[in-house]
Amino acid sequence: MLTRLISHTLAAAILLALTSATQVALASIGQISDLKGSSEVVREKSKLDGKLALPIEQMDNVQTGNGRLEIKFVDDSTVKVTEHSKLIIDDFVYSGKPATSKMALKFASGTVRFATGQTGKMDKSNINLQTPTATIAVRGTDFASTVDDFGKSLVILLPEEDGTVGEITVSNAAGSVILTKAFQATVVSTMDSRPRSEEHTSELQSHHDLVC
Repeated sequence: MLTRLISHTLAAAILLALTSATQVALASIGQISDLKGSSEVVREKSKLDGKLALPIEQMDNVQTGNGRLEIKFVDDSTVKVTEHSKLIIDDFVYSGKPATSKMALKFASGTVRFATGQTGKMDKSNINLQTPTATIAVRGTDFASTVDDFGKSLVILLPEEDGTVGEITVSNAAGSVILTKAFQATVVSTMDSRPRSEEHTSELQSHHDLVC
């Protein structure tokens, strides 16, 4: 009788541990993969100091002070967040199946750089990247976005590590623009102002160097 009771207790403990581990695994959608200076992750009512390998979860609000960090998601996509910036993880599901995988990120303020991962396993229509004044649709590429204190957004298409250049569409209620050239950019002042395209300039090149 005692042996059976111990066996049942041990089995229950193992099941509880496995369940807890599964819940943690399901909750984590990535982690901080690089870090310099001060930052924090606001999760519900808690504030967590930024540190390497800190798990990132849905609805996290990532904020930097005088530091910067990089988040690597489970699909290998990355977001680099520079100083005095805010990134909100609205939604992220990666199942390995295009129809059921999705991503929703909000670039709330400051400067971030986004690089797609295995987007071939995620329907492009399920990737939702937003600033206060625009929505960014990606075609497997690298870009940076800067949002000022008034919500005005600057979006720059960047070359990938191998030198190739992808494509992004930046749109809002007033219209859209497609960026296809390295360092081509668009500025979106308000939700009611049409995105306008700007060609490569030394200023945009400097912006790229800032977020590398």
